[in-house]
Amino acid sequence: MRQHLKAVWKHSITVGPAMPSLVPATKAAFCVAVPLTLLAVSGRLDWAMYAAFGAFCSVFGRYDTDAVRFWQQLSSGLVQIAAMALGTFFSMIESPFVVRILVLAAIAFGANFVSCAVRWMPPGPVFAVFAGGACISVPATADNFVGVLVVGVGTVIFSVLFMLGLSLRRAKLLHTLGKGFFWNPNPRAYTESTQMALAVFIAGAVAYTFGGNHWYWASLGAIAAAMGLDTYARVSRGIQRCVGTCVGVLLTGVIVVFDPPIWLILLVAVASQFCIEMVILRHYAVGMIFMTVTALLMVHLGSTEPMGSLLVDRLSMTVLGAALGALQSIVIGLLIKRRTALN
Repeated sequence: MRQHLKAVWKHSITVGPAMPSLVPATKAAFCVAVPLTLLAVSGRLDWAMYAAFGAFCSVFGRYDTDAVRFWQQLSSGLVQIAAMALGTFFSMIESPFVVRILVLAAIAFGANFVSCAVRWMPPGPVFAVFAGGACISVPATADNFVGVLVVGVGTVIFSVLFMLGLSLRRAKLLHTLGKGFFWNPNPRAYTESTQMALAVFIAGAVAYTFGGNHWYWASLGAIAAAMGLDTYARVSRGIQRCVGTCVGVLLTGVIVVFDPPIWLILLVAVASQFCIEMVILRHYAVGMIFMTVTALLMVHLGSTEPMGSLLVDRLSMTVLGAALGALQSIVIGLLIKRRTALN
């Protein structure tokens, strides 16, 4: 047991190598700042989360060539749009919970499969499940669907064109569009995607049973603990998500207790997006601090729910989901070890 705990602890405190993150972080912050500013000016901050979800595509492929980065961002943007559209549609028709959780599990499977095939960096279905879960759990009307089509699609197009425009300084358009396409699912794509879908389903169902208004946050926590090269890495990632979420919840509480004006909330959200990209690849827990701040502020802008309940839900659902995801990873790891021993 001590050996296992030491291995988890080592994974949890390990800091990744320093990477040139300033430029990618600035680009990502700009891609979310512009649509949020336009929404604030037009008085439609209730659509803010669609802009934030669409802008997530700008973080992919930061260290790849221009052509590869373009296809990574385009594919992730299309997945984000699909996740938002599916979530909003099934919320709009007031589908029962069992349908919603199955849809979110399908989003997790599909997004992770695309991640494996295109070799997303960062990998995994977290952004898509976040987008789909938020949209499917918020009461929606046709107006929300318009928001997805206008703001979500518009932000993805803006982000991709912005990154493509920057790359044109060094690469011709046809080269950028034609040389970077890649589709080759790895041998474990189906297995890993199924595990992601299972983690989303189990955590979301348990959270909903316990009355979690934001049950999809438990699914996100479970995904974190289901990703990694081995069981130790997965369990430590779940722990890191819990620790980062706790600090992020406290930080968000300090921010909102002073009832800041909208422009300050937007400024903090953009700054948090910048910080995420600066640190997330070096240490997941530190990145989760700023991810939590951004997530809570975006949901707060599009919801009338009291911030206090959002903070409690974020913390409790994340811990529950991470625990369930870690348990799933341990069980799967033991089953694999047993099967290997028998063979």
